Amino acid sequence: MSLQTEELLYSPAIKDLMKVRLLALSFYYPPVNNPRAVQVARLLRHASLSTSLICADYDQPNERMDHLQISPAAEFLESCLRVPYSETWWHRTSSRLAHRFDLRLMDKQPDRFMNWKPAVLKAVESLLGKGDPPDALVTFGSPMSDHVIGLELKKRFGWPWLAHFSDPWVDNIFKNFNWLTRSMNLSLERHVVESADRLIFTSSETVDLVMAKYCPSLRSKARVLPHAFEPDSFQLQAIESDSKIVIRYVGDMYGRRTPEPLFNALKSILVSEPSLLDGVSFEFVGSMHDLKVNQMGLADLPQGLVDFQPTVGYAESLDLMTSADGLLVIDAPAAESVFLPSKLIDYIGARRPVLGITPPGTATRLITELGGWVCDPVDAEQTQKAVAAFVNFVREHKSAGKQCWGPPLVRERFNAAGVGKKFEEIVDELLS
Repeated sequence: MSLQTEELLYSPAIKDLMKVRLLALSFYYPPVNNPRAVQVARLLRHASLSTSLICADYDQPNERMDHLQISPAAEFLESCLRVPYSETWWHRTSSRLAHRFDLRLMDKQPDRFMNWKPAVLKAVESLLGKGDPPDALVTFGSPMSDHVIGLELKKRFGWPWLAHFSDPWVDNIFKNFNWLTRSMNLSLERHVVESADRLIFTSSETVDLVMAKYCPSLRSKARVLPHAFEPDSFQLQAIESDSKIVIRYVGDMYGRRTPEPLFNALKSILVSEPSLLDGVSFEFVGSMHDLKVNQMGLADLPQGLVDFQPTVGYAESLDLMTSADGLLVIDAPAAESVFLPSKLIDYIGARRPVLGITPPGTATRLITELGGWVCDPVDAEQTQKAVAAFVNFVREHKSAGKQCWGPPLVRERFNAAGVGKKFEEIVDELLS
């Protein structure tokens, strides 16, 4: 594959407004259909900056693509340079073996995308030969390889650098680091934290978790910038009051994030109050990966109570959110969860009631602010009560038809226009 550059021309009047030249690096970008790609495109769309983007040009067998997103995700950019990424047969085979035999050293420095780095560095050199250098650099992780590349670019060119983290790095509970791989990634993370001029996280809890390892002077670099939704992407859909009650989870399940706490709660409700679940369907839209859902309790539930649907395109996923009677967040068990799921922000845009089976932390705090229902996935009794209360609420309010749910002031904090403006302010602060 060769480099693909999409040049986008603007009128002089518009260009005059875009004085800050930003070089953005994100491995994931549409048409890739994953949360990181969607959120990066949304943030850059709503920030009035003259942005040149470098992203990966690849088509992996297991990667989801949504080609309807390509034009909307590129039309606001000054340029989009898609740098080829491919995996050799040996790399694919070694990755499978590493996963099968738990060889944790492989693909953990920091991840399997590090072989993209040489091509990106060449692409940057090519880009610099065509115009003025950027005023600032922003790298988006994950994958954290983007930040390692940013580290090299900072060293070579000295540009003001913002490192944007969608998730924690070393402190991510979904990463199975052993002592060696944790030590290696801690060294990489420390270099990034020390070298970047601003560190952007999606929640204050993530700042507390990640920066606790570092001296207070480094913490002063940290800023909080949440995920965002675009109000125009959601259209409330009328549903007949006597139709089936549908409560949806939209997204993937994997690892320690499983539907088992919900299955256990439903089994208990079927014993104590079976009529509550009459005409109710819990629907999961997305991949279950290799989870053995029957062994987790699905086999003990009546047919039709829980339904599984395949992954859909992003626009369709928003329609499924707005057409649901209720929406479901499920997180992995933890003492505290610092994750701000991008699906939760889309749920806020859909304006439907939300139930969170999630540990104390970021998502619990936000759902509580919205007036939703929360329970800890490790507390079976609490989860049963929360699920029952949520179903009761949805049933009682279904007859009133679709209504906007959630406080407008809370929703407004996650409006993409405002979040994009806040990103501009962080960039301006850095350059002032």
